[in-house]
Amino acid sequence: MTGQLAQAPACSAHAEWLSLQTHLRASMAAPEYLSLFITAQARSLTDGTLALAVSNEFASQRIRDKHRDTLHAWVATAEHVDQVAIVVDPSLALPERFDEASGAVPASRTAQATDAAIARQGELPPGIIAQLLAERGFWSLTPSGQLELFNVDDLHGTLQTIPSVLGSCGMREAVVFTGLLTLWGNSDRSEPVVETSLKRLADVLGMSWSGNTAALLRESIQLLKLTNYYIAVQDGQLGGWDRTFSILDEIQTQWSGPASSPHRHVTAVFSRAIFEQISQHSNIRPLDLAVLRAIGEQRTLARRLYLLLESLPAHTLDARTHYMHRIVDQRLAGTLGVQPDLRKLRQHLLRAGKVLMQAEPAYQLVDVVPRAKRDLRRGEPKYLLRAFRARPAAALGR
Repeated sequence: MTGQLAQAPACSAHAEWLSLQTHLRASMAAPEYLSLFITAQARSLTDGTLALAVSNEFASQRIRDKHRDTLHAWVATAEHVDQVAIVVDPSLALPERFDEASGAVPASRTAQATDAAIARQGELPPGIIAQLLAERGFWSLTPSGQLELFNVDDLHGTLQTIPSVLGSCGMREAVVFTGLLTLWGNSDRSEPVVETSLKRLADVLGMSWSGNTAALLRESIQLLKLTNYYIAVQDGQLGGWDRTFSILDEIQTQWSGPASSPHRHVTAVFSRAIFEQISQHSNIRPLDLAVLRAIGEQRTLARRLYLLLESLPAHTLDARTHYMHRIVDQRLAGTLGVQPDLRKLRQHLLRAGKVLMQAEPAYQLVDVVPRAKRDLRRGEPKYLLRAFRARPAAALGR
């Protein structure tokens, strides 16, 4: 039998690895499995030894230290394997950039709301997110302290924010905009107009209703109208364009009784710049508003991180998993609306990732790891934000 195993073809090693994968997924928490084995490959099956390659020495050592018994338990049931040998192959590290051939999937296809997510929202309309406003630095996490014009270097270049006397738009305004977009997206979408009551908007966002809630919603809607943005794009020597706009062009409220009444009907009109974006089907996609509610109003970075990850293109790793990543640099800080202190940002992202995983189990792992790129120059960002998300049930059926 030993002689037969020595001549076993590569496909036999792969078959044993598939069996081991099933055992590991059943025996380990998803974040641990993804962190250690997501890019692992079976290299050979020789004389009863299954050679399994992982991407770095940390994974190799942790498997030996923490999961030796798990491997032994599987070996005891394997017909053709007597032991598993862990080897390191740095080429298995996930790339920091993907091209078309790498399995990149547009976010409009991967961020689909699952049946369970929609069921959790009951009779409320399924949430919608706008890619442009989720991917760019429109939202500051310290809005009250920003009363003067400031620039944001985000993932797509420079965006200039012109705050109003009330400040700039923050995470609360991002959530309120998501609620308005959700109500618009579940209408006929023919006009850039949302008509709703403050109570209905609060219900969509999962906010408990009170006079204070109504006042906060009115203030956020005002900020969406009063805050202006300036974008300039230069295309080499060919020229370019610039644009100044706000998110809302007009708002109107009506009420019965005294002016202090919280029971108001609201008409909000999206600006032309925003309507051009949301009118393109590829620029909007479903969003589980229940996750925003589960994260909670006080955890602003976790909420902002969730909106960003849901807007990013995802890359298919295997039949169950999508992968997203961003370099932890000042541009990411600008996009998230936080101070560009990268050491603190790394810690804040780790905490926000844990909160997100608790609120949305589909995010199996959200963490920050050292970049795999070799020969990093002095001053280059050292870390990578990465997220592993379970593929929606609809995608698994394709």
